[in-house]
Amino acid sequence: MMFATLAAVAAAVLLAASGPADHAGVRVAQTIGGDAALRLYADALSAITQRAVFASGDREQVVGRTLAAYLAASDPYSGFMNRDEYARYRALQKGPHGGIGMELERRRDGATLCYPYHGGPADAAGIKAGERLMSIDGTSVAGKPLPVLASLATGREGTAVRIEVASANGGTRSVNVTRARVDPAAVSIGAAGALRVLRIETFTQTTRSEVEFALRRWDRNSPVVIDLRGCGGGDFYAAVDTSMLFLAKGAPIVSVSGREGTRLYSSTLEQDPPVQPVFIWQDEASASAAEVFIGALTGNARAVSVGTHSAGKGSRQDIVELADGSALILTTGYLSTPRGAAFDGRGLAPMRPLAASADTAAYVRASSPAKQMQSNDAE
Repeated sequence: MMFATLAAVAAAVLLAASGPADHAGVRVAQTIGGDAALRLYADALSAITQRAVFASGDREQVVGRTLAAYLAASDPYSGFMNRDEYARYRALQKGPHGGIGMELERRRDGATLCYPYHGGPADAAGIKAGERLMSIDGTSVAGKPLPVLASLATGREGTAVRIEVASANGGTRSVNVTRARVDPAAVSIGAAGALRVLRIETFTQTTRSEVEFALRRWDRNSPVVIDLRGCGGGDFYAAVDTSMLFLAKGAPIVSVSGREGTRLYSSTLEQDPPVQPVFIWQDEASASAAEVFIGALTGNARAVSVGTHSAGKGSRQDIVELADGSALILTTGYLSTPRGAAFDGRGLAPMRPLAASADTAAYVRASSPAKQMQSNDAE
């Protein structure tokens, strides 16, 4: 496949800078000698960097742009980070930094959508869930991998960053957001009408324990309502783990199909699931890990979904570090529900559909254990 070919070429060019004593570089050079496609690319690279009047002669730059262009054209979720970009992204994982309190999700059409944490800097600045991110401090987000965008948005606490967003009607505006230390509350409990509602903002390493804590104190006579509207996803494994709280041991959760076959994730938790009826509120902004959770519970007849079609982000990405310290972001699998429905680009249809304009009161009316609903519930 072309992924492997271009990655090998990148390794060949970048490792060559370390000199002939680099055994890995020698091995890659030998590979090029025996592969017609790699020889063609190496010849083209040499011609571009030596003869093209528009080229700088920087082979690493040409290879990086080649990788980025190929991945962007092939898959909206894949991308390339050069050494500096990847180093900045890794630095974010090692210490406290000022953030804007917002998750980003890439859509199949290349759009980057905003999902602010409730009460965080982006939310306080007026950015709404589902708005399209256009630029960060004047730098267009088009074609840039999400980890690069995260690096651009992050900085010293107390400093400002200018975020340009577009609403659903296409109107754009610039918002100044002050960076701050962000510790989002993944789970909160509120009320809607007579219902208690468990709101999951994003799936993190603590989501399962927070949901479990809430369920232990839930009224056995009240339905469990889980609000995933505007939840852009989060951690895949956190969604799998949280799903287990509602499923019997051995119940299927999600399947991931990739180059090496299909892997089924099932519940490994030995426990009695909640006895109360479960309702999940979803909308067009419910994406990724949120869709894993929705599919797991509805696919096992453990919940009734209410709302509108979900976002349809049903693929999984991995970061693959290359020899020179740069990295690829690759889509390595497509997700399917326990019933075998692949939802990437399609979304998950709600079992009790509502209009896109439906307010919370409509969701409350639709979250009734009764099998029959009044006709205006589906308006």
